[in-house]
Amino acid sequence: MSDNFVFVGYEREFSNEILRLWRESFHRAIGMEEDTKQEVVREHLEVLQSLNPDFIRVALEGNTSKIIGFMRMEENIINDLFIHVDYQRQGLGSRFIQQAKEEKEFLSLSTFELNKGAQKFYEHHGFVISRRGFASFEENPWATNQEQLADITYEWSRE
Repeated sequence: MSDNFVFVGYEREFSNEILRLWRESFHRAIGMEEDTKQEVVREHLEVLQSLNPDFIRVALEGNTSKIIGFMRMEENIINDLFIHVDYQRQGLGSRFIQQAKEEKEFLSLSTFELNKGAQKFYEHHGFVISRRGFASFEENPWATNQEQLADITYEWSRE
């Protein structure tokens, strides 16, 4: 990927575009059909709009200002890192991680075991598994069984 993108803070006007990016990227990563029911989409939008915008960084394609990725990081925890499916494997996720590593001495994040691509990505960037567990059904209504909720927590620290 060329460096033809800029990082900006989250703006409320980004909500719908980020929501589309988030949902498509998430469902593709875990290999599930996207639930497009209006009430589900509305609920996801409400969750996104309830987040503290100060913790969200957005990557815009320089020529078009199209949103191509975002990361939500609170303290030392990367809660979300999603790259538009058309821009994955081009270095943008690595740039987000590089920024986080420059700012923090220690980072933690979790990903679902279903998301093999994320596991390879984080391990490539020096993150190591600190524990395994299960996410809650309450926070992940898309899941239909316990195995889908198996997650891995990774940590990275500056040496």
